[in-house]
Parts: sequence; C-alpha cells; structure tokens
Amino acid sequence: MGDGKSDAPHDKESSSFSDSVDDYSLKRVPETATQSTADIALVRMGFTVSASDLLFGYTIGLYFGFWQAIGIAFSYSLIISVISILMGFIGLRERTSFALSSRFAFGRNGSRLASLIMAVIIAGFYGYILGITVDIFPNLNSTTEIVYSVILGLVFLAISTLGFKRGLKWVGRIGVPIMILLVLVADYAVIMHAGGWGAIVGATPKLAGKLALPTIIGLGVAKWLGGATVTPDLMRFGRNGKAVITSTLAEFLVGNFGFNLLGLVLGLGLGVSDLGRAFSIIGITSLALVAFIVQSIAVEMNELYAASLAVSNTVNVKRFVTNLAVGIIGIAIGYYGVSQGIIQSFLTFIGYVGYALPALPGIIIADYYIVQKMHYPSGLEGLPSVNWRAVAAFIVTIALNVYLGLYLKDSLWHSTPLPAFLIYLLISIPQMAKNWRRQVTQTGTISTKE
Repeated sequence: MGDGKSDAPHDKESSSFSDSVDDYSLKRVPETATQSTADIALVRMGFTVSASDLLFGYTIGLYFGFWQAIGIAFSYSLIISVISILMGFIGLRERTSFALSSRFAFGRNGSRLASLIMAVIIAGFYGYILGITVDIFPNLNSTTEIVYSVILGLVFLAISTLGFKRGLKWVGRIGVPIMILLVLVADYAVIMHAGGWGAIVGATPKLAGKLALPTIIGLGVAKWLGGATVTPDLMRFGRNGKAVITSTLAEFLVGNFGFNLLGLVLGLGLGVSDLGRAFSIIGITSLALVAFIVQSIAVEMNELYAASLAVSNTVNVKRFVTNLAVGIIGIAIGYYGVSQGIIQSFLTFIGYVGYALPALPGIIIADYYIVQKMHYPSGLEGLPSVNWRAVAAFIVTIALNVYLGLYLKDSLWHSTPLPAFLIYLLISIPQMAKNWRRQVTQTGTISTKE
C-alpha cells in the first residue's frame, strides 16, 4: 500500500473524469469514493421532496378526508421504508448499484432482465415527472408542451451526466430547501383561503368515495417502490449502517410522508383536479414555477441516474450513452403525459407498474438475506450466468399479480414484494437448506480450530 502512493496522483488524474462520469456503473465503489450521510440523505430526499410526491398527496386530498389520508400516507411510507432499508444494506455491504446487486439473485447475465425492467419503469417515472413540471407552465398548448418538454429534458440530461459527486448532491442541496419553502408558502396561502386549519381538517374531499382505501395504498406502494428498490445506487457510497437508516427515514418518513401531507392540504383546501390551476387560485404560480423547475432537476436527475445505471448493466455499455438514451425516451413520455391529462395518466401508469416492479426487490431480498444468508463465497465474478429460479419466480409472480389484479380485483397485495418473496423461497428450499448447512459446518469448523 505504501509503495503505491507515489503512483496515486497519476492514476487519479488519468481515471478521475471517467469514473466521475460513469460513476462505477459496472464495478464496486471503492472505499475512497464514499460520501457523507448528509449529502446522500439530501439526494435521496430529492426523490420524494418533488412535484410527483406533491401531486400524489394532492390527489389523496381529492379522495380522502384529512385523518384518513394521514393514515394512508404513513402506511405506505412505512412499507416502503422497510424495503428500502433491506435493499440499502445490500448496496452498502457489497458496494454495488441496484444493477450489480441484482446479479446476486439473477446471475451475471440474468440480471439484465431485472435491469431492463427497472430501467423501463424508472424511465417512465422520469418522463411523467417531467410532464408534471411542464403542466405548471402557463399558456400551455400543443406547441408549447413539446417545447417545454424538450428544453427541460435537455437540462436534466446535461446535469445527470455529471454523476453523484459533481451533479446530484449539489442540486439536492439547493433544490430540496427551495421546494420545501414553496409548499410551506402554498399551504399557508391555502389555509388562509379555506378559512383556517379547522376548515382543512374538516373539509369534505371533492371526489370522496370514488377511490377504495386498499387501492390508494397499493398505488402509494407502487409509486415509491422504484425509489426503494434502487436504494443501492446511492447507499453504495455510504460509510456505515447508520447512513442507510438515517437517509431512508429522511427520504420516506420525512420527505415522502411530509410532502404528501403538504400536498394533502392543497387538495383538501382547493378541491380542483388541476395542480397548475390550484397554484393560480392562491396567486403563487410564478413561485411554483421556479420551485418546480429547480427541484424537478434534483428528482429527474435521480431518476435518470438510476435508469442509466440499470441500462448500463443490461447492454454492458458506459453510463454516458445510456443516460442519453433514457433522457430522450423520457422527453417523449413527458410530452405524452401532459398532453393526455397528467393526474389520470400518472395514476394509470403507476397502477400498471404494480404488476411487475414488486417482483424484483422481493426476489433479491429473499435470495440475499434468506437463501444465501448474505454470503456469496465466489463473489460477483463467480456467480452463475443465470439463476433460473429467480427468472422463474419473476415470471410466475407477474402472472399471479395480473391474475390478482385483473381477475380478483386485488388492489394492494399484488403491489407489494410479498408474493415474489414467498414464491422464490418456495422454489429455493433445497438450495436454502444446503447453504444453511454449509454455513453451520463452516462456523463449527472455525470454532473447533480456535
């Protein structure tokens, strides 16, 4: 180690730009590249202190009363937090992104399936959040919708290319506080407009009774499950286990739950189904526009960053290329969303996401913590090309979820990782028993020697 110090500056100079742009998309993060918990927490909050979270909380306020909505937001925030912590510890322990972490369960080439599914889903979220931001702009028509979508998309694409250290964490430091300030100002204006806090708490939702309780919880889980699943993308830069817990609570129980609450106040207080019109009613359209643009940069960078990492693993190319491809696709999705009516279009999208996305963390968590007991003797390099049990569990889970959702009209359980978790464990019983016996034997041997 000491002998290598003289060469370190040259090595760092020759590879720093490549690594900072690619952000270790296809390899483990070295200990020297770890980041502070505060910066990771701010970047993670960029996912949830966002226009889409405000919109979802606003939507809850259109369908449910205040206290019932609080219970709804807390319920799916808690579910998502558990999944995020479990996925986050994988990234922290292994120093791997979601794409590389999925190799443990799906195999080196099998993980391309998981990465492709995740990339498509996150690209969709990226596009719809772009559309939500565009929807705030004044004087929208078919021409300006395209222009705004392209301009914003190019800005997001340029900043995301800089990676975590040079891009994500700096936007998070600026965008999160500005978005929080906007919503606090907006909520104060809404409370005054409605006639006081009591009027908000006692308000009758405009669309009361038109959406079932399990449905909105299921949509909430599906909405944030993507962010929870890609937690390794950021936690691979963490320094210890406390970083996983702290940043997860910041993202989902402070950012997500808190921002849903703020959006809820807007929905109950104004009762209009157009978020842009809502801001116009209380006279803060200009402030909303500035805050949405700045903060949407943070959340869109996160989405684009995660999707580009997943695509890198799928097609085995550098993140710069995949970042560009996902960014262009996202612009098209954003325009489609805003042109079709952003709230209903967005809810429909996350409803479909609930059929496929939950299978990924369910299988990965089951394999890592239960079947393998966090121990892969051969490391990443010695993993099989394809773990067909994981592929089979993924296919069976999707079929089961479609049956539950479309034929049995289930609106909650198919949106959680539980079916995939149980299916994978069921078809992995022989491998699980073998791994557990081996580890018990190894422990006993070590104890005897000592």
